[in-house]
Amino acid sequence: MSEQKKGVFRSFPATYWLAVTMEFFERGSYYGMMSILSIYMTEKLGFAKESVGLIKGTIQPILYFLPIISGALADRFGYRRALTVAFTLLGIGYFITSQMTSYAAVFLALCIMALGAGTFKPIISGTIARVTDKSNSTLGFGIFYWSINLGAFLFPMFLVPFLKSADPSWRWVIIASAIGTGIMLIPTLFLYKEPPMHIKKKEDQTDVLQTIANAFEIIYSPLVLLFMKAQAALQKARLVYGITAAVTLLAIYLFFAKGSFFLLYITLLVISCFFIMNVKARCGLFKACSTTRAAIMLLLVGGLILWLLPGLTLFSRIVTSVIFLTVFSLFKIDAIEPAKFVDYFKFLLLVCIYSGFWVLYFQMFDSVLWYVNDYVDASSLDGAVNRFLGFLGIGYEWHFDVEHVTVINALTIIILQIFISMIVKNTKALPTMMVAIGLGTLGMAILAINTSIWVFMIGIVIFSIGEMTAHPKFISYIGQTAPKERLATFMGYIFLYGVIGSSVGAIVGAKLYVHFVDNLHQPRILWLIFSMIGVCTIVGLYLYNKFLTPKESEKE
Repeated sequence: MSEQKKGVFRSFPATYWLAVTMEFFERGSYYGMMSILSIYMTEKLGFAKESVGLIKGTIQPILYFLPIISGALADRFGYRRALTVAFTLLGIGYFITSQMTSYAAVFLALCIMALGAGTFKPIISGTIARVTDKSNSTLGFGIFYWSINLGAFLFPMFLVPFLKSADPSWRWVIIASAIGTGIMLIPTLFLYKEPPMHIKKKEDQTDVLQTIANAFEIIYSPLVLLFMKAQAALQKARLVYGITAAVTLLAIYLFFAKGSFFLLYITLLVISCFFIMNVKARCGLFKACSTTRAAIMLLLVGGLILWLLPGLTLFSRIVTSVIFLTVFSLFKIDAIEPAKFVDYFKFLLLVCIYSGFWVLYFQMFDSVLWYVNDYVDASSLDGAVNRFLGFLGIGYEWHFDVEHVTVINALTIIILQIFISMIVKNTKALPTMMVAIGLGTLGMAILAINTSIWVFMIGIVIFSIGEMTAHPKFISYIGQTAPKERLATFMGYIFLYGVIGSSVGAIVGAKLYVHFVDNLHQPRILWLIFSMIGVCTIVGLYLYNKFLTPKESEKE
């Protein structure tokens, strides 16, 4: 038996173990910093909670949205080059964060870090996929997932408390993250070997712009379907243009009258998409000059509105302009197959529904940490642990702190993941996810009972069981139902749950915490609100499973 096990482990090439090591250090560095980042920015740097929520609500969407593009570019330019870029950005971003104290500088440094992390994510999982096969992929990804949680456990549990005690400013915690990621440049440059790639025929290869455009067609599938419906109902193009102009003028009026930039921006985005698709529908295949004129016209009109409107911050203008530029992918997207875009829309809807659960998850790095710091009395746990250590003859004085919240989550997954996976391996995906999210919701609701450290730990453990059950099932379901020829693209889109969950969770969570906890001193209401978000997610999955999921797609 032991020889067979040795044979299985030896079936993984050196590149696999190097990738697992990289994942361990990257995730350990990330969770090590994130375990104290919110408290560090509010207590050490003096930032307001709402400002911290804005930072977290920006860097996490970057981290989870970028894999859609970076994975496609890595397939074209090579994984080794992409990893070099990723670790360079990570090391620089972490180090600058540790040295800066101004809000703008810290914000920029964390964005650099997020660009590196977002570049890293699809490359490292792609490496694992390419160097394993059917005989060892299950074990391979199991070890890979184990390394994620092992890093998330060890760094906050042991390294972070040591560095915090040695440095009152806590900066060495973030410097350690810079070292942990920056040092990975050495094995990337000298040991990492490019994994075997699928070579396309010359006629099937796409240029860089087409590759990026193909990455965005799933995001814009709702608008493509809406345009197809509108085009059928409004056959005369002049009527379409007239309605477009009227809606645009109405949105601009509402911006100046009500100050709703969000409404104006969404309207501009939709109108721009309709403009591109209508021109393509009328002109057929673009000539180069026609493409250029249409793109310049769209860029000038949209750009002038976004940059000349008064009352917007520079950050808002930059972020909205970057997102606005993605509509240009519609110039190169083939939108002649309605059925394809219906499937894209269903997939996108499922990701959006599932993101509700991750609004709850991302409270682990914001609201939950503030709650522990402000309300939870851990003295009884400290006493129990220190008495046990004394019984063992260990003279170490242990103290529960905010970084141990993520430790509880990671340790629960490390201990129970394989056991839970064995229980649910043959169950249907969506019903299993509903039960799992129910457990996560229950765990969040338990926090509303009282401020006891033991009640808090029970809630986090139950939430973690729900997380470790729901997320693997979600990934498995997408892998089973996605088109095989575009499996990598669909798997990259899975990270959209993080974009939605982190942005909504960070910004809304910070505002709710300030209102219900800081101002009203009612933390119980906060956790009940988040529990209702979990209930809404379960209802959404139930309706999706009942009305939009083909019966055969549930077979695994």
